[in-house]
Order: sequence, then structure tokens, then C-alpha cells
Amino acid sequence: MSRSPFRSRRPRIGAAVGVIAASSTLLGNAAAQVAPVVLPPAAGQQALAVRIDPGGITARACPAAAACAPDGGKVLAVPSEVAPLLGSARVVPITLADGKRLAKIEAPAADKPAPASAPGAGSGSWAMLIAAPLAGKGAEPIVLWSGWTGVATGEHGEGRSDAVVVEPLGSGSRVLVGQLREDVTICGRPALVGASEVDPRTMTLLKGASFQNLPAEERRAAGKLAAERREADAAAPAFRLLRPTAASSAVGKRFAEIADGDPKTAWSEGKAGAGRGEFVSFSSADEVGITGLGLRIKPPDGVEGGAAPRTLFVATPDRLFQVSLPEDAWLKEPAGYEVKLPEEIRASCLAVVLDEAYVPRGAGDRGAPSAPEVRVTIAEVTARTAFDGQAPAALVGALAGGGERSRAAAALLARSGPEAALAAIAGYDKLDAAGRQLARGVIDTAPCAVQIPFFTARLASGASAAAPRRAARAAAPEPDPELHHARDRIRRCGRAAAPALAEIVKAGGAAAKVAAARELALVAPAEAIPALLDALPGARGATRRDLRAALALAARSERAAPVVEEEVQIDRLRARPEDAQLDLLRALGPSLGRVKGGSAAFQALASASAPFARRYLLQAPAAALARAGEAPAEAYLRASLRKDADPHVRLRAAEVAAEVPALVPDLLAAASDPDVRVREAAIVALSRAASAGARLPAGAAEALAARLASDPWTFVRGGAALAIGAMPATPAGDRALVGALADRSPEVRGHALDGLGAHRATAHIEAVRDRAEDKEEDVEVRARAILALGAMCDTSSVDLWTRLALRAKAPIGERDQRLGSAALAALGAVHPADLPARLKPLLDKDTPHGLRETARAALSAAPQCRR
Repeated sequence: MSRSPFRSRRPRIGAAVGVIAASSTLLGNAAAQVAPVVLPPAAGQQALAVRIDPGGITARACPAAAACAPDGGKVLAVPSEVAPLLGSARVVPITLADGKRLAKIEAPAADKPAPASAPGAGSGSWAMLIAAPLAGKGAEPIVLWSGWTGVATGEHGEGRSDAVVVEPLGSGSRVLVGQLREDVTICGRPALVGASEVDPRTMTLLKGASFQNLPAEERRAAGKLAAERREADAAAPAFRLLRPTAASSAVGKRFAEIADGDPKTAWSEGKAGAGRGEFVSFSSADEVGITGLGLRIKPPDGVEGGAAPRTLFVATPDRLFQVSLPEDAWLKEPAGYEVKLPEEIRASCLAVVLDEAYVPRGAGDRGAPSAPEVRVTIAEVTARTAFDGQAPAALVGALAGGGERSRAAAALLARSGPEAALAAIAGYDKLDAAGRQLARGVIDTAPCAVQIPFFTARLASGASAAAPRRAARAAAPEPDPELHHARDRIRRCGRAAAPALAEIVKAGGAAAKVAAARELALVAPAEAIPALLDALPGARGATRRDLRAALALAARSERAAPVVEEEVQIDRLRARPEDAQLDLLRALGPSLGRVKGGSAAFQALASASAPFARRYLLQAPAAALARAGEAPAEAYLRASLRKDADPHVRLRAAEVAAEVPALVPDLLAAASDPDVRVREAAIVALSRAASAGARLPAGAAEALAARLASDPWTFVRGGAALAIGAMPATPAGDRALVGALADRSPEVRGHALDGLGAHRATAHIEAVRDRAEDKEEDVEVRARAILALGAMCDTSSVDLWTRLALRAKAPIGERDQRLGSAALAALGAVHPADLPARLKPLLDKDTPHGLRETARAALSAAPQCRR
């Protein structure tokens, strides 16, 4: 039996493949053929001789079988990747229903793999259908079709493969060529679609053939049901469980009309004949039990060529029922029927498959050209459930509790459109937590226009409810599932949520404003800019800070760039309050220099006589523009740093000037500012600039050394030591660091040791070693001295470090632990050749875990010193 090309579905479709690949079952496993195969002539058809050679296929048509041999016949071309497979190919004779014959050549790729580039490499088969011409229709053999079968192509879930099917009939067989598609199945059973049939009258492939894909064995075992006529139309259920997903054929491709709730529309199969085997598949919800089906066969206005089914099959992934209709529904008005299932079934898929039909004898027969076309039709298929007759509000009420019935109600609501979502919204507040969770899933299925008002309202209420807990600094609560879900849905809807979020930013409470502002900045940054600028002037404190952060987030988006450029234009900017103007420039941050009109907007606000708050807040925008090369902004920042009368402005200018290389000399001058906080900020900025690779002016080391030696403030001296350490080493700088080892502050001494280590100032190694070995010294200073010695590759201290490291295994106090960890780091840097032996005691199981891991890290560290 052939394997399905859809291997992911193998467990489900194994039985059905027996029908799809009937040719293999009928024809056996003939050995590779060497002798030619001769098909005798039939009524109205010549004989055919076929031989497969290692290099190709030869075929010849003859008037009589007795004298027919392939010698001198036509050599049939095969693709280059097929030629190597012909050694295991075979010729299979097939007799059609009227006695005519054709040959099927099969070359399995699995037996002798094709080249890797071949479409059938390693699986499937290559096939060819050959026939002799009809009498009087030429002397050349006819190739009806050739190609790969059983070889899936396409993305996962959309794979498709060609198939050749030989269906046994009462007399002879019919041969079809079509496709197997992963996305068109009978609830997992493979189905031949787009089929063409070999027409014995013309020996050509005719499109539009129907085929009963359900295996005969499964059809025989199907449960038998009888549909009952209903005298009056049943009330349409408020909810539609079944959704058409695929059809084997449909007139006008309108297969969705079979379950649209409108009996005036219908599905009609689009194949020749009585449509036997044509089907429509529906998705369902396996949470909902189906007790029966309602059928409406004929629409009120009928359809051209319409006919009613006599029997049909109802399939689920693991069940099959045969349904008999008691009469020709096309002759009855209205043609409504009920099918009661023997038991409630739950399935995610259901399919209706046509079988026999009420049609005149010979109607649609291709053998009778004058016969009328027949279109077997079903107007409506409706699932019957235990919820039939219930109004939407009742179904929403059933969500409470979250049990099996609740989940079934939720599944029905979720499949029933915006009206069901609106009902879930209306009843939401009356539900318990489990019911609300199910209701949210129902609302998720609605269009964003329906979802957004609900979820933005939940966002606002959830944020407002959480605000008091944050204000009281209470323990972090469990995540609010409603709030989390609301954010997720808002982000999925994207810009569609912008109007509702903007309204909350405008009129909501403080916490709601902030929550909405963040989401608005994410999903619709262009719309967020004006909304946030409108809201900022009326906000205070933390709310204003958070709104400004949202504005900065929105302003960084490329989607908001046109709106930002519009907002910084002078006329538009001046129309807003001054604090909103400042907030916009600050929110733009580093991107201000790239905004067209940003420099002009800054200059419109910047003046030496401006109020303190404006001068202070303009320092960061000035730095952003100065980094972009805007000379007026650089001059403004320099004047603020050197000349502003308020030390707070000078301090802020020093903080932001670190990233403007042109202002490094001005920072060096500010290191001697009369105000201690300005000096500190300038020195820290110099340290940052030096760490970033900026070149400090001549005399920088000396100026900083003066601060290190004489400034009365500890944090200024410590900052000076940090700055000198971040600078490239100079003799003057290193001497200043050594001098700081006598500073009264352990913090300053520690920073000086860090700088000496960073400079690898081995000329002063004795001074550093004195700090490391001084038992009266602060333990943190000693530890940093050890680290500095490690950076200097002081091999003479290796024994000391080893003793300190081993002492940490049984420490007397924190001193031993801190010195031991520093010693291990220094040993790892120097990495003496006998380091494994020195640290072996620290690898024993009785060593504390943290110390053992530190020792292992030292052993695996890359050496930083040459031996």
C-alpha cells in the first residue's frame, strides 16, 4: 500500500490511502520488466507495445497485437533525473470501463534514489500514462500525463502532491489525475481534488471529474441515519457552530454559503455528473456537543441544474455516518430536514460528502452530449446543540464557573461574530473570575472596533486600581490578568486603538493617563505626540514625568518623524505653553540634532536672561545639538558651564557636556569652579570623557592632581583620582595618585590604587605593596591594592596571595573573605605555572561553594602577564 505524502497525518489517513492508491493494490508488486509489454487492440483502439530500457522508454502503436513490438517505435523523453530510475520501473496495463486500454509506467524513487536536486529524490514515484491512439486517429502513441506522484511541495500546512488514481468499476476501471492537498481534506482523510479523468471516448484527460474519496471499507462500516422531513422551517439558531473551511468544488467558489444562515444562498458542487464524492469541510469546536444536523436542500429560488442528494456522508476525524433523505427534496417546498445523531459528538472538524443523488438517468453523463448539467446542491447545514434557542445574554451567563458547559458556551460565542462579543461585553461585570476569563476570549474574536472600547476601559480601570498600592509601596501584587490581557489586545489592534487611548490621556485619571500614554506611544507614536503635548501642561509630579517618558518613547519612532518636525516648527511650538515646548525638546533627546527645525526651536527658547527653570532644562537639548555640530548650541552650553550665575545650571551643564568633545577644556576649567558640586560634576564628566577616549588638553593631569591634593571635599578628591586613573598614564598623574595613598579617606586611597593598577605603574609598585601588606589599613583598600598588584604582574606577591586565598577557606571574619577573593583574582591575572597546585586545597568538597567557584574561575582565567 502506498504511503501518504502528508507524513504528519499518517495515523489518520492510512485507511483512506488504500482508495487513493488503488492502482498499487490492484496491480501487485511486479518485478522490474525487461521484456516488452503489449496491450492488445480494443474496440476502436489500436494495440500498444511498450518497453523500458535503462536509457529511456520506447512505445509503438500497431493495428494488431500479433505483429506489435516496440522496435522502431517512438522514444519517449523523460526528465534527466528520472533516467537513473528506469532500471526499477515497471509497465502496468489498465483496462478502462469500455474495454479500451492504457499503460501506466511507474518508476519509484525510493528504490533507487534520484539526484539530490531531483523533485522526487528519495521518495514518491515518477509516473507516465501512455495509450495507443483510437482507430483512424493517427499512428503515434499518446502520452496522457507524466510527472512525480507522492512528492509534497509547498509550505507546511499547504503541501500538495500529484496523484494518479485507478478506481475499479463493475467493468474495468477509471483513471484520474489530481492533487492531494494538506489544506483540503475530509477531516484529515486525504482527498483528490482538481481531478481530471481519462475519457475513453477521446483518450484525453477531461477536467472536472468527481471522485469518492471515502474508502469503501469505511463507507460500508458507516452508521446509518435517516433524515426526517420537517413541516415548517426550524428557527435559525442564534449561534452558528460550523464554519466552512474547504470544498472539493463549488460553483462560483461559493462554498461558504452552505452555512451562512441564509437559506436563499447555497453550495452547488461544480463537477460533471451527479457529484458523487464532492464535499465541504467545516471547522467546529470540540468543546460543543453536536446532537444533530439541520439540512435545507433547495433554496427558495432554486439554482440552474440543481438536484438533491439521495444519500450523503457526515464525517468527523474518527466517525462516519451515512444519511438517507426520504424523498427528492428538490420537488418539495420547503425542503427542510433534521438528522438526529445516535449520540452527542464533539469534534473540531465535520464534513458533508455527497454520495447518490436524485437525478434523471443519464443526466450529466459525458457520454451523452445532450444531457443536462446537474449540480447537486445544499442550501444550508446547521449544527444542533444543547444551546439552541438560547438568547446571547443567556449564553453569556452560562460562562460563569468556567466548567465544561461554560467552555462550550464560550466556544459558541467565539464563533458567532461581533454580536456575541457585544453580548459578552454587556454581561462581563456580572461574571465571576472564571467566566470573565472565558468572556475575554470571546471578545478577542471581535473586530478591533468592537474590542478597543472595552479593553481600553479595562486598561484604565486596572491601572487606577493598582495606583494606590504603588503609592503605598505595598508588596508587589500578583499580575492582574485583566490588565495584562487588555495591553496585549490593544497592542494587537495597533493604531486602531489610538483614538480611545488618546481620549484617556486627555480626560482620564492620573494612573489611567500614564497607562494609556505608554500604550499610545507604542502602538501609534505619530498620534501620541500631539496628544501627549496637550496633556503635559496640566500634569504634575510623577504623572508629568511618566507622560514625558511616553513622549520620549513616541518621539524615537521613525513613524513619528513627520509629526515631530511639524511640532518643532516655530509657529506651532510657540502656540504651546513653555513647559510643553521644553518637554518636547527634552523628549527628543539625542535625536534632536537630526530633526529638521530642531536647532531653530532650541534657539527660540535659549537666552541668557531666561528664567532659571528654562536655562536648567535646556542644557540636555543643547548637548544633543552640540554633538550634532550645531555651533550655537555648543556656545550656549559653554557659556552655561563657565558663566551662568546659578551653580545648579553650571552643574547641569557639566553633567551633559561629557559627550561633547569640544567642551573638554571647559570641563577642565570647571573643575576649579567655586561651587563644590560643580567641581564634582566637571571632574566626573572628565572621567567619563577620558574613559570614552576623548583627548584631554595639556595640563589636565596637573590640574586634576591639584584637586586631588588639596580640595577640602572627599568626593571631589575621589573623583579626581578616578579621572586621573581613566586618563592615559603620565608621570605627573601617577605621582599624584601615589601621593593620594596618604589621603585620610579610604575611598580616595582606593580610587588612587585603582588608577595605579589601571596604569600598571610598576615604578610605584613598592608603595602599592605597602598598602597591600599593611595590616592596619582598611580591608577594602588592602583588597584594591592586591588587585592593583595583580594588574602590575607583581610575581613577588604570589606567595602572599596564596596564603590569603587559603585563609579564606576557614575565615575568621569578613576581612579574610574579602582579601581571599582579591588574592584569587590577582592569582588568576598573573597565573603562575604552579597555580593548580597552589589552589588545589580550595577545590576540595569541604570548601564553601562560592570560594570553590572563585578558585575555578581563577584557574580558567586567561593570563594577563608574560611569564
